[in-house]
Amino acid sequence: MFLTSNYPGKAKDISYRLRNSKSCEMSFSEYKGPQYYNEESGSVGRPHCLVESKWLKLSQHNVRFPGSDTVFDDWLWIDYHDRINVLVEDKRIPGEEKKFLVFEQTKYALEGRNSLAIIGGVIEPGEKALDAARREVDEEMNGLRCKEFHFLGRFRTDVNRGMGWLNSFLATECSRDLKDKESSVGIAVEDEVGAPDTERQDVKSITLNRLREAARKGEFLEVQWTATVALALLHPAIAEDT
Repeated sequence: MFLTSNYPGKAKDISYRLRNSKSCEMSFSEYKGPQYYNEESGSVGRPHCLVESKWLKLSQHNVRFPGSDTVFDDWLWIDYHDRINVLVEDKRIPGEEKKFLVFEQTKYALEGRNSLAIIGGVIEPGEKALDAARREVDEEMNGLRCKEFHFLGRFRTDVNRGMGWLNSFLATECSRDLKDKESSVGIAVEDEVGAPDTERQDVKSITLNRLREAARKGEFLEVQWTATVALALLHPAIAEDT
């Protein structure tokens, strides 16, 4: 479980001590996202913070798995903001095949290669996953509004090292209203953890068949994008459309 100051009792106390610890060996800025501590999974004692920034916190955990007497005192754990991914359906044209909006872009870790991508972003502190999904679609698609956001699931990024949770969505029944450009959630830009992408990204509208082909060929080079697209393709909103 994630512990935040909203949890009552013991969980709240542990979270308060984790969040207000001044023992981080190096700090670029304060990390304000979720922090993990779970005795049922094997958390023992108090994590020691090694380095933090507004993006993440790297800590040394002590872990003892249930049924074992061995304590691993060098378990490196990364607390990271939860995120959303959204596959967005393009505005429907009667009689034509469904289309979807994707990016073609590169990222720092992609070895200089281009990749197809979908909308992704950080869930800001205090924000709900659905609100974050709506906000990111609004920001990255220049005022696009989607009536339906189908929740595809919540998934741990790395089951041994943390890295937050991914919340996947499929957005359908979308239309553009450039006259209404207010953000879905009122978060000041300077307060956002997730700054806009600095890499070049080109928006493309591709057909459903092309989307399926891209997923099969591994053209979404980040595993989170691939997982969200694959789940969306299995969703009745798409799977039943032949």
